[in-house]
Amino acid sequence: MERARRLSLERPDGPLPCPICVAEVKGANLERHLAKTHAGGLEAAAHGSRWGGRERVGSRRLLGLAILGAIAAAAYTVMSGKEDDRIIIGSGLLLATSMIVWAAVAWGAPLFPGRLRLDAHGALLRHSFGLGRRRLRSLDGVVLGSAWESRPSGNSGNDDSYASVDARIGTYLQLRAGRRRITVHCRAGGSVRSTWSGWTQGPRRKRLDITLDRRQFVALQLALWELGLLQPRTAAGGGTTRP
Repeated sequence: MERARRLSLERPDGPLPCPICVAEVKGANLERHLAKTHAGGLEAAAHGSRWGGRERVGSRRLLGLAILGAIAAAAYTVMSGKEDDRIIIGSGLLLATSMIVWAAVAWGAPLFPGRLRLDAHGALLRHSFGLGRRRLRSLDGVVLGSAWESRPSGNSGNDDSYASVDARIGTYLQLRAGRRRITVHCRAGGSVRSTWSGWTQGPRRKRLDITLDRRQFVALQLALWELGLLQPRTAAGGGTTRP
């Protein structure tokens, strides 16, 4: 809220996202919009520069670990020349369970809580129940694009296989530091394109790291503005967007 109010004073003629409902409002009209639309509900805005949401890194690691375990069990069985049903069955169950968990997370199940922090030292994503960390130092760019996922089409046609269709599930902002990435997803990201410049257009992405709600997603945008990585567009829609 503090960042949004400061931005509204610096750019009264430009658009900015409401930190509560993420609607695009003119900077000079922010206080009137808050008083009229969100009277008594200002505490609903996301605060600070630390946000939480479900993450998908943990599920990918779990799936990878299960696949490696299954391969190791098969290699051990071949090399030893003995069939150990406990190893084979146990590895198969681990792989099957991990695939079920991975599919559930891909469909949006909030099984893995994650935390994202952004400050002058860069960005930090805590994942895998806090056991894993991905640190980006000296952020050098922000990529904006559409998030997608594959879903069963529900139509098997003339065979026993089910085709999948791609469906859009919102917007992502990808934070970059050299070759390292943190991809932040939101299902209702608001008018990011018309509000900010300074971002680079990215491709469709299905691989997402953490999902934030819309208020936290706006708070992230305002924090990126404060760090100089995003710039507000002018009232006429000006501003530069890197290709």
